Amino acid sequence: MVLLITAALLIGATFALWFLPRNSRWYWRLLGRAGAAVLFCASTLTLLLFLFGFAACGRYEFPPVPSRDGRLIVQVCEEDCGATDSFHSSVKLWKKRQGPLAWLFGNHANTATVFTVGNDPRDIVLTWKDDRTLLIRYPNDSPDPTEFRCQPQWGTIQIDCVGYSPDYSGPVGEMPPAQKFLW
Repeated sequence: MVLLITAALLIGATFALWFLPRNSRWYWRLLGRAGAAVLFCASTLTLLLFLFGFAACGRYEFPPVPSRDGRLIVQVCEEDCGATDSFHSSVKLWKKRQGPLAWLFGNHANTATVFTVGNDPRDIVLTWKDDRTLLIRYPNDSPDPTEFRCQPQWGTIQIDCVGYSPDYSGPVGEMPPAQKFLW
């Protein structure tokens, strides 16, 4: 949304630089219109970056799973950029910030992506074996094996990634609501 607001402000400044010096001397008109041309190019690039980079994509965030002591949080996320794009599932892990710092800066501290796979995020199962061991179960039939990455350790946290053969005969779970950048 910041890119869209920036593009709108740049377009407004472009019109101001184009029309304000129209009754001034020729060199002020030339300087204003040259600046307007530069701002027009910058606003066009900003708007294109917004449209092709963020407008078509949505983000799905599944419910977070806290560790037993509540200090660590793990969550499955999915970046969806349309029907022609495959799955981009990831698992994010962070420490839960407490006290006044959580009020000022939010409750996410040291967020890290510890797992990525090109598969349906509804098939990824997250469980905590104990306070310092995370188990990630995922279907091992990913269409894009180059997208698979499992980080075995994050600080003092042990991460076990275990593949399983999925059963696609039953119904698939629901996706959470998409978080779009435009609506």
